[in-house]
Parts: sequence; C-alpha cells; structure tokens
Amino acid sequence: MASIQPVTREALVAQLEDMKGQVIDPQAGIFGPDSMFWRVVRHSASFMGAGRAVLLQTAHPWVANGVKQHSRTMSDPISRFRGTFTNVFTMVFGNLDQVVESSLRVHDMHRKIVGKVEEDSGAFAGGSRYMANEVNAMIWVHATLWEGAVKMYETYVGTLTKQEKEQYYQESKMFAYLFGIPEEALPPNWDEFLEYNAKFWYSDQLNVQAAAKEIAKFLFSIHKPLRPLMNRYKVVTSMLMPEPVRVQYGLPEDCPENRAIFERNLRIVRRVYPLLPRHLRYLPPYNEAMRRLKGKHSPGLITGGLNKLVLGQASLVSA
Repeated sequence: MASIQPVTREALVAQLEDMKGQVIDPQAGIFGPDSMFWRVVRHSASFMGAGRAVLLQTAHPWVANGVKQHSRTMSDPISRFRGTFTNVFTMVFGNLDQVVESSLRVHDMHRKIVGKVEEDSGAFAGGSRYMANEVNAMIWVHATLWEGAVKMYETYVGTLTKQEKEQYYQESKMFAYLFGIPEEALPPNWDEFLEYNAKFWYSDQLNVQAAAKEIAKFLFSIHKPLRPLMNRYKVVTSMLMPEPVRVQYGLPEDCPENRAIFERNLRIVRRVYPLLPRHLRYLPPYNEAMRRLKGKHSPGLITGGLNKLVLGQASLVSA
C-alpha cells in the first residue's frame, strides 16, 4: 500500500498559484476551446460511462466508505449528482476565478470526509482510517473520470490518435492540480497512465465489499418505473467494466446474450448521436462556456433550461 499523503489547504493554495501561471487566457479557464480536453469531455455521450466511473471509484474501499458514511447518495441522489457535477463542470468549463473557487470549495468539503473502513477490504484493514483529501485516493478518482471519458468518446463518438490522447492526458494534469495532486505523483504519459489503471484493476487496492455493493445496488434501482431501462443500462455498464472489477461486483457476465444487448445499444447511439442538435450533443456547461467566450454572459434559453434540468440552476459558468 502506498504511503498516505494528505493534501493541506496551504499546499493546495500554493499549487493553485503555480497553476495560474500556466493559464494563457483566464477567461477560457484552465483548458479552453482549442484544448483536447474540451473536445473529449464536452460530449453528452460521456454520461453513458457514468455507471462505470461510479463503480470503479467505489471499488476503492476509501471511496465506498466515504460515500456511504458522508454523502447524500442514498437519501438524496439527485442533489448528490448535482453537487458533484456542478463542481466538476465548473472546474472544466469555468473561467479561472470560478475554477479556483470551486477547487477550494471541494477541498473544504473533502476535508470533513474522514472515517474508518468498516471491514477488511483488500489492502485496507477494517477500522483503518481514510480521508478524502489524500493524494493516492484522489489520483484513482481522477483516473476513473478521464480514462473513462476517452473510452466513452472512442466507443460512441469516434477514434483518437495516440498523439491526441497524449495531449489530452497532459492537459488532464491541470485538473489534478485543482485537488492538490502534484505532477510527480501522476503517471508521466498516456501509456503509463493506462498501465496505472490496468494495474489498479487487478490490485488489492480495489476490493468490493458491502459498502460498494450497497451503492451499486442502489445505482441500478433508483427509480422503480425505470427498472427495465436500468436493467439494460446495468448490462451496458457491465460490458464496459474491466473483468476483475465486474466479477467482484457480481455484474452480468460477458456472454453472447449480454454482448448482443451491448452491441444493439452501441449501434443505436452511434446512429442517433450525430443527428442530435448541439444543445443535446454537447454538455450544457460547454455550450454556456462557448457563449461566455463570445461575450454573452448568460446561458441562453435552451442551455439555461438544460442546466436547470440537469444541475438545478440555469447559469453555471456564464460570468
């Protein structure tokens, strides 16, 4: 098990100051419209991988216990979803001031997320202490998001060259800085980033126990009227999961029947997705950010409405 490396607020503030010096256009934020990061992450198709990201994250005992003991995921999943993605989308698509403010806000929220692992879980003994603001745990959460975003892009949108994926990964390090993760703690390039993910899937750092299984059960049964749709989404999610983690969760096996369900879903999405208007094809905060860069400091009627529906507020990154 890697040594525990907590991130203090002082360390985060110092890193944010260094990060500001790398930003070319503060109004565009830390990425901007010419970045590979925006090109990949802007797609609403990335939500097809939301279940995969959640399950990979909560396969880490620290994350699963933190979510179970400290979050509103079970009691108020919509508020939990909105709170999480309001901060993530602000960091990705906001201007520099909004990005820094969101970074500090998330750190302060995570500072309160400490506790004890409920049972022996792989490398983590029952009763051992966890904390949300810890470098190694945060790298894993970071990795599930941005490895998954590329996987969803290449599954549903189109292919990326090795050079494009390398550029995307180097840009993703800026997001890691927002959590106080130092560059030397991150894999240096895309290939080693993929190796990091693959090794983690098979390591004792991931161990699916009661807390993670409870979250997974809840994820696929949130709304009873939607159960047939969620059952199909469960199969799709399972087919996107790495084998060792799929098995630990007891998800549907990769058999011809389930693979056929996945392939049918894939054909439908690939056929329909390019035909969607940009307001649906791209995430509302991305469309809002593009308006901001054109000097329009309001989200617009359609984007504002979609923001309200998804995030609970009409304007997120317009200022």
